[in-house]
Amino acid sequence: MKVAVAQQPDGDVAAQLTETIAAIDGLSLVDRAAAEVLLAVDDAALRAAVDGDDDRPLLRLAATDDETAADRSTLLSRLATHAATTVPTISRRVLSVQVGDTAARAVRDCAIVTTDPARISEYRVVADDATLTAFRADGVVVATPVGTASYSRAAGGPRLAPDTGLAVVPIAPFAMTADQWVVRPPLTLRVERDDDVSVFADGSRVTSGGGGLTVAVSVAGAVTVVDRRRLAEGGRNWKNSNESSPHD
Repeated sequence: MKVAVAQQPDGDVAAQLTETIAAIDGLSLVDRAAAEVLLAVDDAALRAAVDGDDDRPLLRLAATDDETAADRSTLLSRLATHAATTVPTISRRVLSVQVGDTAARAVRDCAIVTTDPARISEYRVVADDATLTAFRADGVVVATPVGTASYSRAAGGPRLAPDTGLAVVPIAPFAMTADQWVVRPPLTLRVERDDDVSVFADGSRVTSGGGGLTVAVSVAGAVTVVDRRRLAEGGRNWKNSNESSPHD
């Protein structure tokens, strides 16, 4: 199996990854153009691969304490047992995040948060040309099923199975209870108060603004990722599973 790193990670992780690949029979590190599978280490590499419109499978690897060097070695060893045609993959939605003339794409989530800490603004969510919900909060996050295992979950949102929709989750809502929604895109987020807010796509800042700022969220295609769960479970059928991996 020929692999390449989609975007070079920081020093220690890069060196460990090179050593790990060299030690695994059936795996070779090659130039990106010749690779059959791309390795995406953390969100920056994932976004770079998505922005590059590459249709080869991406294997998501974490550079944090969530995944040790031994974990990565085990996962890559399982990858090496496959041919390019037998690697288990799954398609994941890519979102378009549009604010006026500014656009970005996201695999995990889109978030609007007040620029100044501990500030509250008011947000309106519109789907199918009707108001779905409105609330006061520090912010709001719209997460794909992949993203519901990370920031959205930390905000109290649900975990979603693949292709079930998008989770709309208020961040620190100014209410004893606040609704959360699972909706089909497209949808629109609108800032109702004149507070300065920032818009993020997969953790990267897109733009900022105040009252009246509108964020349109829609589907902008898909990315093919290696299904880590089927690699780890030796082919177990996860088609109907209601669990999602943070590294899918």
